[in-house]
Amino acid sequence: MAHRAKLLRLPGHGKLLVSADLHGNYRDFLTIAHRFERLGEDAHLLFLGDLVHGPYLPLSQWPHDVPPGHPLAGRPYCDESPAVLLGVQLLLSRYPGRVHVLLGNHEHAHIGGPRTALFARDEATALEQRIGIEASLHMASFFRSLPIVAWAPCGLFFSHAAPACELVRIEDIEGIDYRRYIAPRRTDKPRTAKSNKPGELAARLLGQLLWEHVLPPFKAQSLLARVGAQVAVYGHTIIPTGYQAIGYEQLILSTSFGMHDQHKTLLLLDLDEHYLSVDSIRPGIELLPLYER
Repeated sequence: MAHRAKLLRLPGHGKLLVSADLHGNYRDFLTIAHRFERLGEDAHLLFLGDLVHGPYLPLSQWPHDVPPGHPLAGRPYCDESPAVLLGVQLLLSRYPGRVHVLLGNHEHAHIGGPRTALFARDEATALEQRIGIEASLHMASFFRSLPIVAWAPCGLFFSHAAPACELVRIEDIEGIDYRRYIAPRRTDKPRTAKSNKPGELAARLLGQLLWEHVLPPFKAQSLLARVGAQVAVYGHTIIPTGYQAIGYEQLILSTSFGMHDQHKTLLLLDLDEHYLSVDSIRPGIELLPLYER
């Protein structure tokens, strides 16, 4: 099998539209695709993972008045993960080299990761049963081909979740095997190099890149120095207001899942610029509403 890069290197010119956590919301996907196509021929589109696994509830059973940040907050919708995946693959075919998808923990559940259970006891099995064996094999092959992080010369580093990883060199990311996974540790006690078994570092990196919700600023600064970036951008966590800055070096983005329409947020970056801190990413300029008023 040909080696597939785990680190996506984005270009240094043009525009980059960034979206996080669709979870089977086909309406939001179509809106994102339309916004991307309006940007012109030098634009790129990046999804930060978790394209799949939305609510399986009939719309008549959707709860009312759920609090902000709840997975069922916002406009009711039924999971349309198959339509979202088909739409993404059509975009990949139509705009080769300009549409990019990072692996999220919900995609990883189909190729060896922990089975997610947000809206079903086993969401991966539920989706695979819906689409059948042949389509499931095709979907798994697509997920195995996805990178896990992205880097842009404009100073940004992208991942699905908070990149709380014990990274020594950026090249370590290429050693990740999606079939080998170690859950993130719940302690700050450092490991020694002697404790690492073959493949253990890469397996820990995978868990850390897919599941962490927040990164202490000192750890973010250390990681970013190693990868040659100034700002880490990720999703995974529902931010009711659409985005949240942490320190000067982290931005959490919420585009779709668990969001009310008026707060769903996209990130539009100028790849020719250089972003030195989160303060360089401005509401109304780079941080834009998904649904224009």
